[in-house]
Amino acid sequence: MSGVGSFLKSIDVFPKTLDEFKERTFSGATISVVSVISIVALIIGEFNYYHGIDRVDELYVDTRPEGLLDIYLNITFPNVACDVLTLDVMDGFGESQVNVEHNIHKRRLDRQGNDLNSVQKETRIGHETDEEVAQVKDALEKKKEENYCGSCYGAESVEGQCCNTCDDVKNAYRTKGWALSTHTHVEQCVRERVERQVRANSEEGCNLWGSLQVNKVQGNFHFAPGKSFQHAGNHIHDFLPFEVDHFNASHIIHNLGFGVQYPGIVNPLDRRIKLLEKDQSGLFQYFIKVVPTLFDHYGGNKISTNQYSVTEFFKLRNPQDQGQQGVIPGVFFIFDLSPIMVHIREQKRHTSTMHFFTNLCAIVGGVFTVAGIVDRLLFSGLRGISKLSLGKQ
Repeated sequence: MSGVGSFLKSIDVFPKTLDEFKERTFSGATISVVSVISIVALIIGEFNYYHGIDRVDELYVDTRPEGLLDIYLNITFPNVACDVLTLDVMDGFGESQVNVEHNIHKRRLDRQGNDLNSVQKETRIGHETDEEVAQVKDALEKKKEENYCGSCYGAESVEGQCCNTCDDVKNAYRTKGWALSTHTHVEQCVRERVERQVRANSEEGCNLWGSLQVNKVQGNFHFAPGKSFQHAGNHIHDFLPFEVDHFNASHIIHNLGFGVQYPGIVNPLDRRIKLLEKDQSGLFQYFIKVVPTLFDHYGGNKISTNQYSVTEFFKLRNPQDQGQQGVIPGVFFIFDLSPIMVHIREQKRHTSTMHFFTNLCAIVGGVFTVAGIVDRLLFSGLRGISKLSLGKQ
């Protein structure tokens, strides 16, 4: 029996040293503490990796053309009042949604971005009747004519007298001793009223947010000046000259998504800022390619949504350049759908339990081995330096 015990002792690869012959050093203690901390950190990292989730992307041809496309948006126009701002939608089927208000909310803002919804506003623009709009257009067009001479509406003191402003008409009536009970039929007063409204509106901004649904085909939604309507299958914007000149299309896109958001989605237009000078106007166009996406969450929950890529284009409006007269300011989002669908699957990493424990052993053994080598080198170096110092003395 003693022979067996002696044999087993002879093959012990972990020989022990008597405590009397062990020398403990400060450097060795420091390396030990660092080693333990390293082992704990590496084990935690390995444990997190073992329980981690991988994402696998697969591409398919989208065979689900039916249904509607949900669009979620949150956009701020710092220089366009909410009364002027309208949202129109068109699709490839020829269907249009004019001045969309369902599930769309507006918040009036001042130039500093403060909420003005609690402030009462006396004038509104953009919601006049067709008769009022025609009256305004006629008044503004007359003013642009050469040698314009406004009518005094029967209150002329001399033949050929001109009343070019609302005050001129009032003074002519006052001279005759007449009362001007209403100004709605006086083109000069109508023109000045609208111009004052535009100046007032230019000091406000608007934050628009909400959602809308469109057919699952190519189309666009846009913000442009004037009143929009359908005529003979065409989408038409009827606007006044001053509406175009004062429509500053500066905007901030806080969020724009096509469908439900899923973890890790990136919307390229989120937090996009486009600002123009106060007296500038132009056309912003965003060409969007919508990619149908199926997100398969680990655990069984599936989300059918969309990603998108975008290319943008901007054209500055210059009223002095005759070649630019066709540029209508606004912000247009033109979208089209990709025929390819992306399927994103979350799955647990294919790491066996045996592989996990093998890595743990490798971590512990590797750290202690490296720590031992560093300790021996450091101990030998320090001892050599001490001997040299004693030899010099």
